[in-house]
Amino acid sequence: MSFPQAPESSEPPPRYGPAGKGPGGQRQRASGTGVASIICAVVVMPSMIITAVPTMFVALFTRPDTGSNGKEWMANFVFLSLPVLLGLLSMIFGLFAVSRSPRGSNGWSAGVAGLIVVPVEAVIIFLPAIQRGQFDVFY
Repeated sequence: MSFPQAPESSEPPPRYGPAGKGPGGQRQRASGTGVASIICAVVVMPSMIITAVPTMFVALFTRPDTGSNGKEWMANFVFLSLPVLLGLLSMIFGLFAVSRSPRGSNGWSAGVAGLIVVPVEAVIIFLPAIQRGQFDVFY
């Protein structure tokens, strides 16, 4: 028994399903930066717990017995140092993800989510200070 040969073609077979899925599919661009944006945005609030203990020591050692010594800003600086750094990283990663990935892709959506979460957290963090009229956390 002999079987006839199939005609040879130089074109690759058509791909079915969404792009980037299946064997040989390429990963969508900037999805990693979008995920990094969300991770940094979510870690902002827990990072305030990490900086609380050093901030208490700074407030303890810089607070005068009476009056003001001009070093009240140091406790706020230590308290907000890590959260502000993570928030800025989230914003940068989010902008990279939004600018480098096509609209509606996973990377774009993750970047937009990171860009939305950080300002909401900033409002939650600073709203009590704005309502009180002062930005001193421990004074």
